[in-house]
Amino acid sequence: MTPNLRRYLPLVLAAAFLLILLPTVFKKKSSAGPNTATRATQTIDAMRLIDRSEQSYKAQHGGYTSHLADLLAGDKGLAGDLVIGIAVQLDAGANGQTFFAQVESDVLSLVRARSGKKLIANSCLVVKRASGVKCPAPQT
Repeated sequence: MTPNLRRYLPLVLAAAFLLILLPTVFKKKSSAGPNTATRATQTIDAMRLIDRSEQSYKAQHGGYTSHLADLLAGDKGLAGDLVIGIAVQLDAGANGQTFFAQVESDVLSLVRARSGKKLIANSCLVVKRASGVKCPAPQT
């Protein structure tokens, strides 16, 4: 290696290091998914669709179902709400006359239960406080 090249080697290495390091330090962070208010709205909408689908399923089959797949077949809009990472837990009584549904996202948790047509449980918990995240008005 020539003496002139050895003299500039530390500067060349420092410049290469800065070219690699600086873009990662100043890179703008961006969110890939919907904001918290949108996720809260989709969580509420998913619970509304599940409740409506369960009632429709009961009218057609004489009892509630504990299978989400049965509800997805009846309401295509439900799949769009579930795609954001909403967890759904369904349970139906042994005679099919009661059902329990829990719908939860990272911002909101909803629970609803019916016995026959009567609403016996309807609760909401805000998991992550943020603007636009609030529990829906009580439903009858």
